[in-house]
This record gives sequence, structure tokens and C-alpha cells, in this order.
Amino acid sequence: MLPREIWENGRKLKLPALRHGASNHDYIMYRAAREITGCLEKWLRVPLDYQETYLPAALMLNPYEGPVWMHSDQGQEIGDIRKVIKQTRTARRLVKQAVRLEHSGANDASDAELARALCRMQELPPPVSLWIENAACRSPLEWADLLELIDVLFSEYAKEREGKSGHQRARTVAIVVRALFEVHSDERITVGVTEQVPEGEFGKCLQEVFSRAGIPVNFYRYAREARKLARDDHKLKKYIDILEEHYVEEPPAPAGPIIYEVR
Repeated sequence: MLPREIWENGRKLKLPALRHGASNHDYIMYRAAREITGCLEKWLRVPLDYQETYLPAALMLNPYEGPVWMHSDQGQEIGDIRKVIKQTRTARRLVKQAVRLEHSGANDASDAELARALCRMQELPPPVSLWIENAACRSPLEWADLLELIDVLFSEYAKEREGKSGHQRARTVAIVVRALFEVHSDERITVGVTEQVPEGEFGKCLQEVFSRAGIPVNFYRYAREARKLARDDHKLKKYIDILEEHYVEEPPAPAGPIIYEVR
């Protein structure tokens, strides 16, 4: 989400300083969605006018599909997920102790335990650290509820990724880009590479989307996986169906001049 490098038309560009200075979770998500949409419109050569704003980007960055990481060393993902679970459970124990101390009237000790718990959570990679930074919790009990939700969410992520290698967000993004090319383009889906630069428009588009979304993996593996999917494969078809359902077609151009009658 906060990329280390930006690729455009097969060339590496200088990173915009604004992306490094951003810290608000919602702003970072919006900025990424806007940049991804611009990249898609460039390569597909169509305006992406959907009933829901930034729908293709929203499908790629859907938090229900998995964590939307915002740091540069994401690797295989599962390691970060396990780290979040471990740290969150430790922080939950500290918060429970803070609640007990608060109930016994030891407010200073309670504040110290809560501070220790939040310090652990702020050390985690974003988006988790940003959730903590932007949370509106006012008491140890409210923090306990939030940490429980994070624990449950990342435990579900871990179950979903059992037996799966690689970067699942990258896999999802590649399939969504493939679906967009199926719906909006007659270009052949190719993933040829010359000196690490993609040859076809699908590959170039995917490489740029990965860089705009801050997914620090080689695009080629996931481009190849997406290209191999049959058009009726359920993983691809579900996105094609969503895109076709929500796309708003441009009205046809008028056959002749428009004449306004003045009365």
C-alpha cells in the first residue's frame, strides 16, 4: 500500500513523497483506489463508470478477502498474520489486567498496562498499527473489544490461508485485472517478459497496479496464474459477473445534430 517503487510503461519512476508522509488509514486506501483506477483506465482505454465508486479497486482491496498490508516486507503474508495474532493476544492479556486494575481503583497502574499493550500493537505493520492510531477507544474495556475483533479477524485470515503459498492479495488483484480485461478489452491476455519488463498490456497493467497498490512481489508469477484460469473458473467468473452487473454503459452518440426548440 505504501510502495517501494512505482512502475509505469515498463519504467521505474521516482516515488511521490506524499505517499510516505500519509498516515491516515482511510486516506491511504482512498489514494490507492484512485491511483489504481487511473492505471486501469489507461490500459483498458475505457472510463470505469460503475454504480459504486472505484468498484474494481474495491474488489482488489477488499479487507474481507484478507489483510490489506501497507508495509514493504510482506513476503508470504502468513508470517505477518501469525505475528499479528501473537502480539494481539499478548496485548489482550495486558488490557485485561488493565481492566482489573481499573476496577480495583489502581488507575495509574491500569494506564501503565494499557500503554504497554498499545505500544505492542503500534509496533505491528499497518494497517493494524493505523487502526490503533485512529481508534476512538476511551477505556480499557473498549480497547479490549477492539483487540478481540482484531484477534478474531486475523485468526480467520490464517485459516483461509492454510496450505496456500504466496501472496494472496497479489493473487486476488491479478484475477480482478484479468476479469477487467475480459469485460472491457479485446486484447489478448499475454504475460511475456523481456529483461523483467512485461511485453503485453495485461502484464504491464498488472505490474503498474501492483506498484500502485504497494504489493512488493514479482508480478510475473501471479500474472501467469491468472492467465491460466479458464473463463468459467469460479475464481474468475465471480469477478466478471460483479463487473458486468454494475458497469454503467455510456449512452450512444446521437445520430445527428441536437436541435433545441426555443419558445
